[in-house]
Amino acid sequence: MKKLSVFIDESGDFGEIKERPACYLVTFVFHDQDNSIAQQVKKLEESVKAAGFDVEYIHTGLVIRREEVFAGYSIDERRKLLYKMLNFVNACPVFHLTVVIDRKEAADRVSLSGKLAKAISREMGAHYDFFAGFDRITVYYDNGQSELSTILNAVFSIQFSNVEFRKAEPQKYRLLQAADFICTMELLKIKRDEKRLSRSEEQFFYKPQELKKTFLKSLDKKRL
Repeated sequence: MKKLSVFIDESGDFGEIKERPACYLVTFVFHDQDNSIAQQVKKLEESVKAAGFDVEYIHTGLVIRREEVFAGYSIDERRKLLYKMLNFVNACPVFHLTVVIDRKEAADRVSLSGKLAKAISREMGAHYDFFAGFDRITVYYDNGQSELSTILNAVFSIQFSNVEFRKAEPQKYRLLQAADFICTMELLKIKRDEKRLSRSEEQFFYKPQELKKTFLKSLDKKRL
């Protein structure tokens, strides 16, 4: 039986728009269970530990902004950690896609829910042949936003009859952390194109064209 795992992370929320422009993003990471990632996970964890990090969850946004458990690490240490995550994603046999909703077109919860459901459904339909190759689809999401959980359940259940949902903690699944990493990079791509990277983001990616040529270009090769 061929099994597909889908790991999901989001950026944004369903509340009032606090700053403009704003977007809501949902990233999906797809992993064919026939292709083990045990060695890639082991290499990542050994590398992280060897570098002196005592963290279970590589939360990309917090790494960049030097927040919470990453507050005590220098910019060079944090940059090395993000490169480890990039190398992990590149080494894993996974694909990804991201749905983006411009909040100018979805200013309230009802509008955002409707546009998000349609956009996700459209992407699933566009890649139906890919999904049809699996006997079982398991969706992993941390249920961080109830509105998104409802949309995911509805869209996947309508599109596929062989799907199950699991609430998952990012600390326990490296591919949920990969989804968080990719989602953050997709948001940074939007902000970079619109010339509105924050000061901490510009300081973190201080090398010319590093964000575009090293991170974004590399991840583009993994798109579904």
